Amino acid sequence: MTKAEWIVDTLRRQIGQGALAPGGAVPSIRRAAEDHGVSRNTVVEAYERLVAMGLLTSRRGAGFFVTEAPRPHRQEETPRHLVEAVDHISLLRAQLDQNYDVRVGDGRPPGSWMTATVPRRLFAASADAIADSSGYGVPKGNTSIRELISARHRTQGIELPAEQIVTTFGGNHALDLIVRRYLRQGDCVLVDDPGYYPLFAKLKLAQVRFVGVRRGPAGPDLEDLEAKLAREAPKMFFTQSLAQNPTGSSLDLPTAHGILRLTEKAGCRVVDDDPFIDLPGVEGVRLASLDQFRNVIFVGTFSKMLSASFRSGYIAAAPEIAADLAELKMITSVNSSRFSELMIADIIRSRRYQKHLNRIARLTADAADTLAATLRGLGLRTHTTPAQGYYTYLLLPEGMDDLAFAQRAAGEGIFLAPGTFFSVDPASHRPGIRINVARANHPRFTRLLRSALC
Repeated sequence: MTKAEWIVDTLRRQIGQGALAPGGAVPSIRRAAEDHGVSRNTVVEAYERLVAMGLLTSRRGAGFFVTEAPRPHRQEETPRHLVEAVDHISLLRAQLDQNYDVRVGDGRPPGSWMTATVPRRLFAASADAIADSSGYGVPKGNTSIRELISARHRTQGIELPAEQIVTTFGGNHALDLIVRRYLRQGDCVLVDDPGYYPLFAKLKLAQVRFVGVRRGPAGPDLEDLEAKLAREAPKMFFTQSLAQNPTGSSLDLPTAHGILRLTEKAGCRVVDDDPFIDLPGVEGVRLASLDQFRNVIFVGTFSKMLSASFRSGYIAAAPEIAADLAELKMITSVNSSRFSELMIADIIRSRRYQKHLNRIARLTADAADTLAATLRGLGLRTHTTPAQGYYTYLLLPEGMDDLAFAQRAAGEGIFLAPGTFFSVDPASHRPGIRINVARANHPRFTRLLRSALC
């Protein structure tokens, strides 16, 4: 735990226990630095984190004070059709919970009939899996992988009990559950622009209106975000903290703090879809590290780091949200894949996952450096420098048609991802292409850039 984190933890406990009363002042920055034996900058960082968590407020010229009453989120009555659907799956819940010794009403044969074909090593560390390896699993997902996810978050200073995690069939399934559960036809949400185009498709399918917030090198433009929060009254803001798809940009501390401050004030939840949190070397500030899932719903996945074929991801959120989404998961897909989750848990537990991540990080960094040198040599610019993770976004000359450029490339056997697909308003976006750095250092692609853009 860093010194700033220790101060944050100390004040959180004092506020929670009532030692620091709502509305009361906390020690000045100078006094706190002396009391804790740290620099003033350390105290400022700690106080800013507490402000972002909604526990302190800052008053210009007066100091920091314990928040009197955080603005509640807009609570809506659960739709009747959802209540009725949940009622209909009460029998399924009983099957998943495994609370009965004699299961005459179960829909499956005993697990002992099925285990011969499944490698026993998958279940070596999972008592619930040994008990009935043919079952669907508990509603929130396999316990062992949720505990491992929880442990990985704790190493990043984020308190996340396993009960606040719901496993899914990858990140896209997680986003689909969130959209289905909390948004209705005609609602408005905010999204990054440029942003994640599969999310745009989900929102269109749900007939939810989405408005873009300009994405800059350090994250969403805060002035644009503030204006659109006031004008649109959105229910949610979908963004990405680290190595954003398609720009490769990550949040800095002022931007992360601003996002949480503005959305909390507006009563707007934040959905942070972040597939690169496990990739070593990615720098930036995770919203959950400041918010601790107070206003943030987090979406993670193993598909980008291991294999898309696993189709394994998860949602981390406040307890009541995790419970809501576990119910919807039962209605729509019964459960996620226990076998995939057990395999991934084994890979993590054996340390093969960390070794694999370290290797991927080295390969990605080397490929990114090579590509950056190539683009500099051609006099070309990217949205974010340096970009992080797998992606960078190459800016094309104003007025150029990125769709036509992609068609030309296709004629030469080169697949490109035009920026038009990542834009909320394709008619007014800056033309560009998303580049996967791991696949970009090919002589044919370099020749294409030189012939078309130089």
